[in-house]
Amino acid sequence: MPDGLWPVLAFIAVVIIYVIAKVIENVKKSEQQWRQVDKSKLREWDDDDDWGD
Repeated sequence: MPDGLWPVLAFIAVVIIYVIAKVIENVKKSEQQWRQVDKSKLREWDDDDDWGD
């Protein structure tokens, strides 16, 4: 393989690992925020609303 390929592959691997880590971090943050929601104020959502039709 060409000598310049390894740094490029290493950079791509670092970027992929970073993106996966950020996604996992955001999932955990979202779950934590959902646990803190006052669920008594939630209402049932009806996707069949016609929005003024």
